[in-house]
Amino acid sequence: MSDSRESDLETSATPAPRKAGWRQVMATMFWGLLMIGRKGTWERDGATLTRWQILVGALMMTALVVAVLLLLVRVATR
Repeated sequence: MSDSRESDLETSATPAPRKAGWRQVMATMFWGLLMIGRKGTWERDGATLTRWQILVGALMMTALVVAVLLLLVRVATR
């Protein structure tokens, strides 16, 4: 019984991960877009990203990819 109390105290004593900045969010989304990275990288970055940061970052990267594709089509058709 005392083991479970000790483990509860140990888990509550660990500080929460700090919130990622937008530079880290964009870097994570960029490498995710290219599908490059190791499992440790995603676990480390994913722990500090909030759901809203992931959502907004994914939407921004989607818009960027669409804009680049439209630019490439426009250049190729000229």
